This record gives sequence, C-alpha cells and structure tokens, in this order.
Amino acid sequence: MIRFLAVLSGALLVTSVTLMTPWAGIPALILVAAGWWFRLAAVAAVLLAVGVLAAADTGVLAAAATGLVATTYLLNTATVSAPIGVVPTTVPSVVGAVGFAAAAVGAALLPLRLAWAPIAAPIVVIVLYALIIQGLAARRGRTGDESAAAAG
Repeated sequence: MIRFLAVLSGALLVTSVTLMTPWAGIPALILVAAGWWFRLAAVAAVLLAVGVLAAADTGVLAAAATGLVATTYLLNTATVSAPIGVVPTTVPSVVGAVGFAAAAVGAALLPLRLAWAPIAAPIVVIVLYALIIQGLAARRGRTGDESAAAAG
C-alpha cells in the first residue's frame, strides 16, 4: 500500500508541475522516478515543485494542492524501504497536513489587511514558544521528581 501511495502521489506531483509549467514536467518525472530509490531525488522533486510554484504565479488552491501532494509523496517515499509495520499516512499526519493547508488557504483568501499584524506576529510566536517550552519543562520536572522519589 505504501508503494502504491508513493507512486500515486509521485504521479500527481508530476502532473501538478506539468500543469503549471509544461517544460518542467520531464525533470519532475525523472526526479520522482529516481525518488522511489534515492531519498535525495525525492527531495529534489519537491524542491522543483516549489520552484515551479514560485515562478508560475499560481493560485492559492493550486499551491495548497501541490503542497498536499508533495507532503504525501515525501511521507510515502521515505518509508518505501522501511521495515514492515511502518505506516506513514496515519490519521494524525493526514489531519495535520489537510488542516495546515486549509489554514493557509483561509489565511491567504481572507481580505483582511491588518496594519498591526507584522508587529504582533513575532510576539505571538514568542508567547506560543514559551507556552510550549513551559509545558515540556513541567513534564520533565515531574518525571525527574518521580524518579528521585522512587530512588529514595
């Protein structure tokens, strides 16, 4: 099933690149085919798709669709040679990829022009980072206290 999804997502990646810029279809096909054996070629295929997206001036939905296909391609080609039982396309990975693509499309299509957003964005990022680190540090501290109590 993983090999099928890798081939399908690779074919979709080549198709999306070809639809945006026809001359880039052949290099994309070569890189995608090589990506099934060499991970570096798979990364190069996705980077080619990103470059084509940047140069082709596509719409938001085309960019989101190409991003989802590229994510699926990288997830599945990275695990083609993995041991049996490794499943890259789980419910959390699919929900995360679709959720982030939907959030990006929603953010790009909203007609809001907030003059203060560039000032607020770094502050929000720092606050979110602090909250995440605080949560991880609290968990690490509790596990250290429990192991010290068990030892003593």
